Amino acid sequence: MFRVAEPQPKKQRLLYDRENLQRAYEATLGGVSAYRASRMFAVPETTLRDRIKGRVDVEAKVGHETIFTIEEEKKLYDHVTYMAEIGFGYTKKSVQYMGRDYAESLGKTMKPDQKCLSDNWFYGFSKRWPELKSSKPQKLDLSRAKTSRETLNKYYDELFNVLTENKIIDKPQKIFNIDESGVNSEHTPPKIICKKDTVPQNITSARSSTVTIIAAGNAAGQSVPPYYVFPGQRWNDEFLNGACPGSAGEMSKSGWSNTSVFLNYLTKHFIAYVPTDSEHPTLILYDGHRSHISLTLAEWAKANNVILFVLPPHSSHVTQPLDVGIFGPFKNIYYQECQHFMKLNPGLNITKYNIAQLTAKPYLKALSPENLISAFKKTGISPYNKLAISDSQIAPSTIFDQPDITMESTTPSEGTPNLMQNAGDAKQASEYPAVDFFSKKTITQAVKPKPKRFVPPFKVTGNMMDEKNVQQLTAAAHTSAVARDPEVKEKDTQKAPIPSTSGLSKQQVPILSPEDANSDEDIETDSESCCVCNSFEPAGIDNFPYITLVTWGKCDKCPHWTHLKLCTHVRVIRRDTEFLCPHCE
Repeated sequence: MFRVAEPQPKKQRLLYDRENLQRAYEATLGGVSAYRASRMFAVPETTLRDRIKGRVDVEAKVGHETIFTIEEEKKLYDHVTYMAEIGFGYTKKSVQYMGRDYAESLGKTMKPDQKCLSDNWFYGFSKRWPELKSSKPQKLDLSRAKTSRETLNKYYDELFNVLTENKIIDKPQKIFNIDESGVNSEHTPPKIICKKDTVPQNITSARSSTVTIIAAGNAAGQSVPPYYVFPGQRWNDEFLNGACPGSAGEMSKSGWSNTSVFLNYLTKHFIAYVPTDSEHPTLILYDGHRSHISLTLAEWAKANNVILFVLPPHSSHVTQPLDVGIFGPFKNIYYQECQHFMKLNPGLNITKYNIAQLTAKPYLKALSPENLISAFKKTGISPYNKLAISDSQIAPSTIFDQPDITMESTTPSEGTPNLMQNAGDAKQASEYPAVDFFSKKTITQAVKPKPKRFVPPFKVTGNMMDEKNVQQLTAAAHTSAVARDPEVKEKDTQKAPIPSTSGLSKQQVPILSPEDANSDEDIETDSESCCVCNSFEPAGIDNFPYITLVTWGKCDKCPHWTHLKLCTHVRVIRRDTEFLCPHCE
């Protein structure tokens, strides 16, 4: 009878605290026996006796010795976290490649064929520094990355002045935010459960034109019904089937908002749900898109006791409440509704007739009182908090505050071998001191872009009814009116280009002025006929099955002109060569 050998049990992990072992060792130095100390601090007696008798060092660690010391790993940790904060983070593989380069710079022995540190090292490094995590970063546009603390301080100071001067700093029901978001019929599918060997797929609707939703809410948690902008030219009431109560909309050619659409939204839709009074004005915060800024809007706001406040440019990702805490949940819930719709209606596409119905529930949930109050609090608008936006949110702007320099990337790309060869040679490794390793890879200054043609800026920020902003809007409106005036446009139109006279002087042809060229005087007929065929147009040219360009040549002995290629054997007259017509040859 055969007996199956049982596998050896895995080695158990330490069941005691390392700090208690240190306390037990210190207790024995004070006169406590090893037996009593091991039971007092719950550590193995044999382990404690090994430390007492010197067989094992008190500072000994379990497992293999790490390639870097704690101080060396701290430098790597600081560099990786700093680069992630400013928007130039490393991937897992990049950290492994950089770790090998770092080890070589310290003179540590590495295998010649080892291109990067192992996965086990990376997982151990992550455990030793639990603050690290692998996360998918949010995309940040370069213009938004330049939002600095100085810009935010100016914005908050001006916002505070507007809130205090109009006595609405303690009235959140008077502070509104308006923003737009585009939705499409093609949704992003969620994660699904499937077999390990299955390539998951999810049926989505075909992509269509974008439908814009204009949303608004105040710091007290009250929201305005959505306003839809559908692509096309003909309005159909069926577009709003299943929409939220009070919803409205209109058409635009592209489906995006414009100056006319935004004006209609404020003067017809927004004002119907937001009553205004003469005692306390209504503050509206929104981004400075060109469709939101016009002299007509400023005049309407002044007449209705409304303050239009334009947020700093390229800062809506941290200053606009609807961007910070509303549109993210709205899109997630909308994608879930689209997923549910596709399951209930297999084989059907989502069209613009379904958009209002599918966005009704997401709009009500995303613009709930809790979300709106939280979003205004996160952006520091209500309650007013100048320091609501943390330094980590605007950390990428720190490299733009420094003087611009030209930099070259020194970070090795993924999959590329290390630039240092013969890493085991301590002499060569000393040429790359560890103190300079991360300084060469750390980005502290931005690269200066190539200078562009200067264009006078047209930028409106803060209170749009300020005298400075009104002057800009008035000047822009005047410029636009002048451009639309036909008489002024005709005066400003440049004259038609005059044909070039290059080469005519060499052919001894008189150069005519524009007045002479446009005169009604007849040109001599001799200069218009060929000395061979006695006509301006060669005979039989209309019968050619292809387009033929007729070129002329002037005889150097007589004043006659001849059709080249057709009336003479000469095809082209070269520079500094003599041409003779058939009569002079």
